[in-house]
Amino acid sequence: MTQEAAPVPIPLELTDPVNTAILEVSEDRLEGFQRDPFAEIARRSEVPLDDVIERIRALLEAGTIRRVRQTLLPTNLAQGSLVAWQVPQERLQQAFDFMFRRDPFSGHVVIRTSETATAGSKYKLWTTVKVPQGFDMRAHCNLLATRTDAEAYLLMPAKAL
Repeated sequence: MTQEAAPVPIPLELTDPVNTAILEVSEDRLEGFQRDPFAEIARRSEVPLDDVIERIRALLEAGTIRRVRQTLLPTNLAQGSLVAWQVPQERLQQAFDFMFRRDPFSGHVVIRTSETATAGSKYKLWTTVKVPQGFDMRAHCNLLATRTDAEAYLLMPAKAL
């Protein structure tokens, strides 16, 4: 009688070399539209396609990565900005959770910690916001401010040099 081996758990750490290889390609090296982005990630990371899909699925399910999407020329397709939010301390985590988990236009959601009082230290929540063409950035930020009880926000769109 043979015993089946227990399945080996998929590493979820970002420091895992296979995860690192996959994420380096998917986050930093793919540009433009890819007909088969997972195959392209597999090719460039030298990780078998089935492993790429398995790892990305596991990282998504664990919440290590938030979402998988393909962005096409974002500067032409979506208006975007860095946004600093002034949110009452007691609502900060709830505001973070809302923007991180529920707002499809918010990305790179970060709670900033600062030891000293500086000009910007009251803005503890920072995000990027990209709204599709036809949507209004300020109107969307006003909606987010209402939903999160933000007292103020600063839009800081990128400027071409």
